[in-house]
Amino acid sequence: MTREQQLTEAFVDLSDTLADDADPMMLLDGLARYCVDLTSVDAAGVMLANARGQLRPAVSTDARATLTEVMQAQIRQGPCIDAYTTGRQVHAVGLRDHQERWPVFVPLALAAGYEGAHALPLHVRGQALGALNLFSCRPSALSGMEPRLLRALADVAITAVLTWDRAPLRPDGIATRVQAALSGKALIDTACGMLAATAGISPHEAARHLFVHAARTHLRPTDVADQLVRRLITPERVLDEVSDRGE
Repeated sequence: MTREQQLTEAFVDLSDTLADDADPMMLLDGLARYCVDLTSVDAAGVMLANARGQLRPAVSTDARATLTEVMQAQIRQGPCIDAYTTGRQVHAVGLRDHQERWPVFVPLALAAGYEGAHALPLHVRGQALGALNLFSCRPSALSGMEPRLLRALADVAITAVLTWDRAPLRPDGIATRVQAALSGKALIDTACGMLAATAGISPHEAARHLFVHAARTHLRPTDVADQLVRRLITPERVLDEVSDRGE
């Protein structure tokens, strides 16, 4: 299997919430496994925050990683804890260089056979959910595109977990969602027509303005379209978005 095929398989598997055997733990287990299969790390695991905001191990690729995650949760110290509390990626290429930072965790991780560790925060819309643990048996930095790949895998998996539903979609539920998608498309087309008529541009260019404005204002494109159609914002406000950026 080529690298491209491996990546395609990973993203398809991690986003498949409609499979008969899909459930949150399976999706997170897939995330951990693909992190190991597709990058240079030797082990991976996911820790999730409970209702009190305390991290608890969810899945891991092997027993040593599980033990290391349990230790981090108990002593509240380590890269995973820091990634969760700060919302930033943590990279400890050589754990021995971080003895002062994590005086209890580092000896325990070394005893488990790990010389390097990395952690990525897991979050959705600014809300912290947990962290992704990555362990290496030798001091090793993430190379090239690995940080971005790991971030993408984690984001897809967490989104899938949050949208998973124990109850399978009924035929009428599927039809309702499809109709909602079509209604959103019709709303966007109407708004783009307004922008195109105002600025004398093509509908394609108008759509670009709308999506840029949505991204800049952290709104969904359908919400921006709705505001335009209901006259809550002016076309000029959306059209100025791209102009102000010099695009």
